[in-house]
Amino acid sequence: MRWKNPNCPPTSENYFPLTTHFSAKLFCAAALIAAAVFSGIGAPAAAPEPRSESFTYNIQFLLFTKAAQGRLSIRPIGGRRYRAELTAETKGLAGILMYGRENHYISEMEFDPIRRRFISRLYIKQVRKQAGVERTEAVIDTESGMVKWKYFWREKLYGKGHDPIPEGARVEDLLSGLFNFRIGGLGPVERGRNITLFTLPNYKAKATNEGEDSEEEEFQKFEIRIPTAEAERAYRKRFGRSGEKGLLVLVKVPKNLFGQETGEVRVWLDPEMVPVATTVEDAIYYGDVYGVLVKPEKRR
Repeated sequence: MRWKNPNCPPTSENYFPLTTHFSAKLFCAAALIAAAVFSGIGAPAAAPEPRSESFTYNIQFLLFTKAAQGRLSIRPIGGRRYRAELTAETKGLAGILMYGRENHYISEMEFDPIRRRFISRLYIKQVRKQAGVERTEAVIDTESGMVKWKYFWREKLYGKGHDPIPEGARVEDLLSGLFNFRIGGLGPVERGRNITLFTLPNYKAKATNEGEDSEEEEFQKFEIRIPTAEAERAYRKRFGRSGEKGLLVLVKVPKNLFGQETGEVRVWLDPEMVPVATTVEDAIYYGDVYGVLVKPEKRR
């Protein structure tokens, strides 16, 4: 089901603002893995109670060492409900060139103490750019097996609809997925293990007919791979990290998210399982885009 307003939002932009899009997704990838392994590989099933946390990252590409900054956080909002947020904002000269673009992602989740995992209930993506603000809202109703979505441009409703959740699938938004890793909600983290997550479609594409009948309009997948020790040694040799200790995790994302040829994100973690570097490989216009943790997590 789809409803459309004839006042169409822009469907293309100058390529510079793509950086914050890359940045926000890169923060998610890094934080996803940080959450996944912070308790250690093969963490026990009994996870600690969810608590407030925050991470800060700098983004680098080309000659810009601080092109953007992102902050990831989670906090309780009452009862068993939690609010996770990710903000990414361009800075300095890059911010001027990109008109101060800002991406804001919000996930409201319910914690299930029996299954010990978060259940995504509401996901919001808001992007502020020079031409205006666009916002996507998705209500995930696991009881009825439907996702109800709306797309807004400049505060006007442009499209809405509802999609059935794929049979047998557990849909995670970007933030619920990463924090479910944190508490072991997706199983243990082990070398050689592969994990596949279903995530939401591109609702802007559905509302504007961009990519009609393409993979962007379907429920997409994230594939997380923890290489074997032998494979990791080969990666470390290739990327000049042979002398470092820690863990490598590879995240395969839909190519449309980053505009990549490979769709691969590399996340390097130190022995304490803190992500020290993340790379979005072969991003269009930028080559490799790097994320660097600059402020450790806070817990309370």
